[in-house]
Amino acid sequence: MTLQHNSPHRDEAEAEIYLNFVDSLFADRRGMLIGLVLQVGIAICVLLESRLLIMGVWPAVFMATAGYRYFHIVGYTRQARDSAPADQQERLRWARNWERRYIMSSGAAGFSVGLFAWFCLEFVGSEFAIIAALSTVFAALPTIVGRLYGSRRLAALMTVSVLVWPALSLLTAGNFASLIAVLLFVPYFGLVMSMVGRVRSTVVDAVRGRLEKAELAERFDVALNNMSHGVIMFDRNERVVVINRRARLLLQIPKYVRVEGRRFDSLMRYAERFRLVSVEKTEQFRQTLARLLHTDGEKAEVRLTNGVHIEFSGTQRPDGGSVMILEDVTERARAQERIKAMARFDSLTELPNRTHFSDLAVQRAAEADPDAECLVIAFDVDDFKRVNDSIGHAQGDALLRAIARRLKRDYGDCAVISRLGGDEFIMFVDRLPPSTDIKSFADTLKQRLGRSFRIGPEKVFVTQSFGIARGRAGDFDLKTSMVEADLALYHSKALGKGVWSVFEPDMNERYLRRQLLKGELSKAIEQGTLAVRYQPIVDADTGRVVACEALSRWQHPLHGNISPSEYIPLAEEMGIITKLTESVIRTAAHDCMRWPEHVTVSVNLSSIDFRREDICQTIRNALDAAGLPPERLVVEITETAVISNESDMISRLSRIRATGVGIALDDFGTGYSSLSYLHRLPLDRVKIDRSFVAGIETGDTPMALLHGITDLCHGLGLKITIEGVETADQLAIVRSSGKIDKVQGYLFGPALPAIAIAEMASRMPPDTGGQAGPLEMTAAGSTY
Repeated sequence: MTLQHNSPHRDEAEAEIYLNFVDSLFADRRGMLIGLVLQVGIAICVLLESRLLIMGVWPAVFMATAGYRYFHIVGYTRQARDSAPADQQERLRWARNWERRYIMSSGAAGFSVGLFAWFCLEFVGSEFAIIAALSTVFAALPTIVGRLYGSRRLAALMTVSVLVWPALSLLTAGNFASLIAVLLFVPYFGLVMSMVGRVRSTVVDAVRGRLEKAELAERFDVALNNMSHGVIMFDRNERVVVINRRARLLLQIPKYVRVEGRRFDSLMRYAERFRLVSVEKTEQFRQTLARLLHTDGEKAEVRLTNGVHIEFSGTQRPDGGSVMILEDVTERARAQERIKAMARFDSLTELPNRTHFSDLAVQRAAEADPDAECLVIAFDVDDFKRVNDSIGHAQGDALLRAIARRLKRDYGDCAVISRLGGDEFIMFVDRLPPSTDIKSFADTLKQRLGRSFRIGPEKVFVTQSFGIARGRAGDFDLKTSMVEADLALYHSKALGKGVWSVFEPDMNERYLRRQLLKGELSKAIEQGTLAVRYQPIVDADTGRVVACEALSRWQHPLHGNISPSEYIPLAEEMGIITKLTESVIRTAAHDCMRWPEHVTVSVNLSSIDFRREDICQTIRNALDAAGLPPERLVVEITETAVISNESDMISRLSRIRATGVGIALDDFGTGYSSLSYLHRLPLDRVKIDRSFVAGIETGDTPMALLHGITDLCHGLGLKITIEGVETADQLAIVRSSGKIDKVQGYLFGPALPAIAIAEMASRMPPDTGGQAGPLEMTAAGSTY
């Protein structure tokens, strides 16, 4: 078998055509039986008409050949049903075997038809016999075209087997008409073969087209059912033509439910019955999808009851129908919700952020009774940096989350709560519990947040400082209230830890003064308008000036003398304390060079100064610029500065001490006093705090306490300076111990300009009985 056209389905078509051809050979039992009846009937008629006994054999011949064919048909049908090979190649071999059997049986049948015609023409010769013979022959030929189109060879064989005997009979007749009749068999043979070819070509094209359409349909089905989008195709009557697997999944339609052919309204009834969307949104859902069926490109997003977000879009078809596309946009919707949440909520505590808090607070104030009292409470965790340093930042974050959970649990129904950042929180309270005043509310809030928090295996105790602004809901202004709450919070922190304060108008004045001083202080440091004054330090035995402590002073042109206790914390808060320290060191070094050589100068350094890696280089630069020997300079540190970072502090102090600069521990005996500091730090002097001298002449301060400290320091080889000596009686008592090296206090003068120190040191004769010890520079912060 061969095909006339190239096709991607050529081999497949050839195989299928051949198998169908072989199957058709054995398929038409009814046609064979009808043909048998006609053949037997014609043979009997010829027998009766001719009365020749030899013609009586043909009914039996026809029945025998038909029986042979019927035997093959039954055998083929049984094997095809029960035991035909599944593999195509095996099945082809099986079919070829049966084709050979058919050739034998059908060849016998065709041969018998042709031979019957020869007998009619040769032995009977009557007009009826001739018509019967030719009718039998030419009646068999159309079945060849319809049945044997699959094999040109078999068709030719059968045609020849039928025509050869009539042709021989006509040739033996010996007349011209018979010869012409025989010659006409040739074009007739060609016509039969041509018809076989055309039938075969038509069948091949039909099979190939069917295979191509089947493959196209299969590809379309695969593509349709493997799309990430759901697809529902409607006809012009809004009946479902196609629905893919994804659409069924998104709409929760089981496989066994037949959707094709149903109207759009049926789908909506299904959605309502199975609660595809909430009851109150069912009608809106139906109207939305109905609108999309008649639009082109419009989209609508719907959230189903199972939480899935589906985006529906409609597209019009040229034939009047429509296509609806379903896309699962749940992840996109969740991402948008997360983005919205990130824009409105704090990611750590899930509390409203500043912007969302503002919206909620303003909304609730507008909805509240205009005469209702509202509170804005700002608070933060005391020493939260210490908490982070001690338990770690992850645990610190866990603490903030625990605080947020407790706030939501206890105050979520009466307040809007927000985390502004870091450890700062804010609350807007518009529903104070009945019979509750501000004091009881604040005390309860402080008490509840003051309880321990379980953070992993640990219990953490923290306190909070609170600032409260109050007002009427009808007059509520959030921005003003937040500023007032912040001012009250600042006031609470100034009072200590775990304190709450209600805003008072004078807090605003103090705040404005602080803001003014911040700007002025920055300019004053940059322009060098801050002055340095020096408080004399005298030898305990001789009373002569041997050292001075450098103290920063600020004389403002408008606000007058501003206390260091006010502007130095501002400098630390603004991060410009190091610039102030550098200025004091440079000025003190230059002034000391103008004093007698036995006079030293000390400068205070804060804990912030010691966080700088270059503090040692800063001191060297000041000494080099002034030409001051390092042994005439002393730096003073406090115990508070030491504990802020002990290991780094010891390292930096050791590098400073290695240059020859003296080091003194200031205000010893206060704060976090630890005797271990005296041993570990590279000190050469200790300055005992004024609290050990105040009241010593009246007995309010025990002498034994002062003697114990001085004995300890002398035992470690440290020089001792007593601060705060203000009366002659105090001086006499201090000197009587015989263990004090130097004395400092108002008894010897307040903080003076450098020129006054030079005059005071020059008027006193040099000490011939001892050597003056070095003095240190102390951290800014003295109130002198």
